[in-house]
Amino acid sequence: MPLYHTIVHNCSCHTFDDVIFGLMRIVGTGMRDAELKAKEVDFFGSGIVATTNLERAEMYAARLSTEVISASGTSLRTSIRPAV
Repeated sequence: MPLYHTIVHNCSCHTFDDVIFGLMRIVGTGMRDAELKAKEVDFFGSGIVATTNLERAEMYAARLSTEVISASGTSLRTSIRPAV
């Protein structure tokens, strides 16, 4: 079964807490790992937050995009790509 990455892209509208708590609630990431992922996204402009099957990768991307909304009403930008 091929694996896919769920990727979160940086923007200036979401706080670290937005990303951290979204990863914890939706992906099931622990607090420390979610903090590290949020810093990675901030520093590099994007970060892989999950590697899983296509269906789950799409679900994580969709939920992060629709449920993690900034104070200004902006959705979290996500994408998926094959894990090679």
